[in-house]
Amino acid sequence: MSDNFGRYFVNAIVAGLIGRIATVIKDEIEKAKQEISKKLQRIGIGVGLVIGAGVFAFFMVGVFIAAAILGLSEVWPAWLAALTVGGALLLIVLLLAGIGSALIKKNKDLTPHEQIDNIKSTVGMSSSK
Repeated sequence: MSDNFGRYFVNAIVAGLIGRIATVIKDEIEKAKQEISKKLQRIGIGVGLVIGAGVFAFFMVGVFIAAAILGLSEVWPAWLAALTVGGALLLIVLLLAGIGSALIKKNKDLTPHEQIDNIKSTVGMSSSK
């Protein structure tokens, strides 16, 4: 009879450990999903900023064309004002494109490294020996 008790006891412990490991892995997978979601959100913001820069670049072309026409047909004040506006738009385009591309580059790797490391360390598969 004590033999059966030992088996039941060991089975209960093993079942409890397997259940705990499954719960931990499910939690880590959920955290990995959240990490990927954050990265995708940041990439979306970066793409939006780059598109915003494209819109400003579109208007900048119009301003520079107007500046060239005004510069050829008028004397200083009109085209100088147009070039000033065009220069300001150029600065906005460069700023938005720079920030947007930096966000995209920073978050383009969607692998949830933190959660993979957590799962490895939890299961005992740590690469550091």
